[in-house]
Amino acid sequence: MNWRRFWLYVGAIVLAIWTIVPIYWLLNMSLMFKPELLSVPTHLFPQQPTISNYTRLFGVTAIGPGGELPPIGQAAMIRRGLVNSAVIAVTVTVLTMAIALPLAYALGRLQFRGRSGLLFGVIITRSYPPISIVVPFFYLYSQIGLQGTTRGLVIIYLTLTIPMIVWVMTSFFSSLPRTVEAAARVDGNTRWQTFLRVILPMSWPGIAVAVAISFMVCWNEFAFSQILAAGSRAQTFPPALAGMFFQVSQPNEMAAASILAIIPPAILAYIFQRRIRNLNLVDPL
Repeated sequence: MNWRRFWLYVGAIVLAIWTIVPIYWLLNMSLMFKPELLSVPTHLFPQQPTISNYTRLFGVTAIGPGGELPPIGQAAMIRRGLVNSAVIAVTVTVLTMAIALPLAYALGRLQFRGRSGLLFGVIITRSYPPISIVVPFFYLYSQIGLQGTTRGLVIIYLTLTIPMIVWVMTSFFSSLPRTVEAAARVDGNTRWQTFLRVILPMSWPGIAVAVAISFMVCWNEFAFSQILAAGSRAQTFPPALAGMFFQVSQPNEMAAASILAIIPPAILAYIFQRRIRNLNLVDPL
């Protein structure tokens, strides 16, 4: 018996259980009415599955075992948070790709004075806790009218995503074969045309990872939205979800809201999974 492979499989199974069981339990709770959720012994599967906890999050009245169930009190806050998170995450991801990809290409494929210093500067911006910059942003935003706006959140989220994506894509661009790029230049393509026509099509696995990372960072970000937009119409989904813990909410309702938070990143990961599996990052230094 190959014991190394055996323990590898055991570790993979334990990791899968560790990851899947909490998500399954959230899903299980979200499909139960409150009486069943509080029953003893606990049901491993819903006896009367229902999607009413989800529909009530969107302001729809449902029918339960005891009669009519009104929409969840935080439904408007949750709906607005979902929309804001989706809009901001997509906007930031598009802007991040537009800014970070050309910069990463230059750092990964070109040799110029100050390259190492510029790359180090990009990395160093991710070395401090992001929350440490929220105080100057809070003061600045309060002075120029960006506090409680989606524009303000887009700007501050870019400080999180651009350095991260530049580092990831610099690694990827530097690993691509240079012969194809050289052939494109010999054929008369400019540096920019080579980047658009040759490098980007070859880089779809890395770009898929970059898009997924950028979207998930924005979708899950809590601290900046909580401090800069809490209680405003620009509040994103994570602070809205956290707000349910401080109001009169039921476990099955919070479980449904938590599952809603998981769905978009899960869909994105599923779409890009084949390209992500093909990714092989190489350290550019």
